[in-house]
Amino acid sequence: MCAGGAFRGGGLRGDAGRDAGIDDGWRPGQGLYNSIATRTSVAGGIRQMDEVRTGAGSQTVSRALCVLELLGQKGEMGVRDIARNLGVAPSIAQRLVNALAGAGFVEKTAESSKWKIGYKAFQVGSAFLSNIDLNAATSEELYFLANEKQVNSFVGVLRDRSVVYLATVQSGGVIAITNAPGSRTYLHSTALGKALLAARTDDEIARLLGPPPYKQLTKKTKRSLAAILKDVKECRRLGYSISDEENIENVFAVGAPIRNASGQTIAALSGAVPRQKLSAKTINELCLMVRDAAARASRRLGAPG
Repeated sequence: MCAGGAFRGGGLRGDAGRDAGIDDGWRPGQGLYNSIATRTSVAGGIRQMDEVRTGAGSQTVSRALCVLELLGQKGEMGVRDIARNLGVAPSIAQRLVNALAGAGFVEKTAESSKWKIGYKAFQVGSAFLSNIDLNAATSEELYFLANEKQVNSFVGVLRDRSVVYLATVQSGGVIAITNAPGSRTYLHSTALGKALLAARTDDEIARLLGPPPYKQLTKKTKRSLAAILKDVKECRRLGYSISDEENIENVFAVGAPIRNASGQTIAALSGAVPRQKLSAKTINELCLMVRDAAARASRRLGAPG
């Protein structure tokens, strides 16, 4: 991934020149882009990227994809900001943006002359959703939870040792959603993550999470493998997982797996509410509500039972 300021080490520029007259704060040695064993932090998700140095063509493609990821996360960016985030000269960033714009993957905003995601990138993302039918299967459930029950609702999938949000629906409650579709979050601290892990063996979970202790997000974050496996075991038994202020303070979340026609877990659905003043009865109702919503979505996908 290519989040702004997330790259460590390196000083790989790929071009010795700088745009004449442009002072964007970049100086030699400040480059953050490194194509080898880059450790990346993206929207609350951590993964390891191990790439091999390749030819100029492959490097250009990789950088262009990084530009798309940056714009997907930041919304709008100028060429200088893109260059700083990639650790390359502005001239390189400008060429990347021009190539992407020519293909419709990025476009310039009329108001600020900054760059944003274009229609072609939206088409590609929409094709992904349509191919797995998750959007159609879960949309009704997400809006039911948000509009009728005042529960912020989410759908996520397991990708590269992280949860990737596919859909988020804001309720009228006090918790504001900050996770946009396409952003990542942790497996060990979220209800979505635990619901996705429940379909894996304990050995697979250990490999996915890596060596403990895991990153602490709040005072209640569980950081040992044993604690996570205990929660996952409960999820397998009950059909839902819980994150009780483990990812965000004062947020209680419930997650449940979504299965396809083969009975495989392909995604998870979750609901989140303020933790304050939640009674045991309300918690139980929320757990069953989310579990049932995920079960209905699964049935739309042809899941057995």
